[in-house]
Amino acid sequence: MNLSDFVVVTLYPNGEMGRDSGGIWFRSATSVVFQIQPVNTLEELKAVILRNMGVAGGMSLVRWVAYCLLNIFPPNQFKFKIFWVDDDVHVRGMFDLHRRYGAREVMELLTEIQTVDADVGGP
Repeated sequence: MNLSDFVVVTLYPNGEMGRDSGGIWFRSATSVVFQIQPVNTLEELKAVILRNMGVAGGMSLVRWVAYCLLNIFPPNQFKFKIFWVDDDVHVRGMFDLHRRYGAREVMELLTEIQTVDADVGGP
């Protein structure tokens, strides 16, 4: 595995998105930067996110993931678009698009991480 096989990710947990003249942007009170190898499934991506948040194996889950996609069409009018990552095909597509068009850029992900109450289910 080469260093070029890794992707640098900036994760914005429980953040917000907005829109301006450059397109979509993400922000949150905290952000986490890490390197990952491309994964193939949504479950793998969620596990990597939780592990890098320091909550792997705990009572947390990733409710949704959004990718800030650099849209290069039409030419010379670069804008960022939202790409919702809902299934395994989207995960593979996200990494493929990033490898082709954004490899020199950081992959930006916005996600909602929810803590699950261990007492759910009653006595």
